[in-house]
Amino acid sequence: MPVKVETQNEIIFGSSDPNVSRVLSKKDDKQNNFFIIFAMKKLFAAVCALLLAFTATAQQPDNNLLITMPVPPSSMTTLQSRSSYIIDKYWDTFNPKSSFSSLGRLDYTLEQFFSIAPYASADTVYASIGKLVDKVNKAKPDNLVVLARIAEGKIAADTSEYISEEIYLPFVEAVATNKKVKSPEKARYVSQYQQLKNSMVGRQIADFEFTRPDGTKGHISDVKANNIILFFYDPDCSDCRLAKARLAADIAVPTYINAGALAVVAIYPGEPDAAFKDGAKDLPENWVVGAYPDADRYFTMRTQPQFYYLDNTDGRRKVSAKDIPVDNILMAFNEILKKVMEGANSNAAAEPAQAETPNTPAQ
Repeated sequence: MPVKVETQNEIIFGSSDPNVSRVLSKKDDKQNNFFIIFAMKKLFAAVCALLLAFTATAQQPDNNLLITMPVPPSSMTTLQSRSSYIIDKYWDTFNPKSSFSSLGRLDYTLEQFFSIAPYASADTVYASIGKLVDKVNKAKPDNLVVLARIAEGKIAADTSEYISEEIYLPFVEAVATNKKVKSPEKARYVSQYQQLKNSMVGRQIADFEFTRPDGTKGHISDVKANNIILFFYDPDCSDCRLAKARLAADIAVPTYINAGALAVVAIYPGEPDAAFKDGAKDLPENWVVGAYPDADRYFTMRTQPQFYYLDNTDGRRKVSAKDIPVDNILMAFNEILKKVMEGANSNAAAEPAQAETPNTPAQ
């Protein structure tokens, strides 16, 4: 299972904050490291690469690299500053005309870049990718497809050791929006670009229309709860049925639904056919249920069930978290409910008992 990473912090559980949206997704301060969780299988490679960041003397060149590894000055003493220096200058010596004749070395060079990137600032990583994309575009635009293909394998595929849609997006955008790219693979990246623009963490999802089991139409904008769990499922998926059963049997989730603070929107990414209508009978009555055949055009769904958490406090349906295990959803809302109940009990205990006023006999 690939590790999902973003520039935003991972979902927080066990928080004492009673606000649902803040417990499920805590924003970073935009100055923290680019990745939050780093896959253990990549750790050794990352440490080897980072040894360069702590050595001020000249290094023996790595003949597998297509660049000369930058060496930070000794005046830089922090991990982030030295890593950012390397990332900033990483592609300075890259030759876009000759490098694509050695795809194995290009793959390795990008892999080392992604290994160091977690320790650099996000802005520096974005800028460095921009430099690489500009160089390749000027030399041969169709080679942007090769870059995107390698980047996808490293940080955006089901088999990737770790996943970051935010760092992958610039590679996809460079292909999808470039009129000079004529590769037949372009259409696939245009589709991915549309998905990522709509469903990345931090993005506002577009309003979409779905068909209810009774044949009427609904829109995601009709859902007014401040917190929305968007649940993509397949009636024939055993894991989906298990996730549905666990959410329905939980105490906290229905409590918040009934209070109007939470909505679970179960979307079947297919046609509103007989199988959808039959499967919808097993879903809780207080859920919003619909079929949306074009869902895979606008949402990434690497696995099913697929959960998105939307912050709807301002009506914008912003993606605060995605690819959330059902265990984490249950843990989060139960922890919130527990804290709310503890607070209520504490307040009740603190209230002084009102003394009974004895009846005064009439004079």
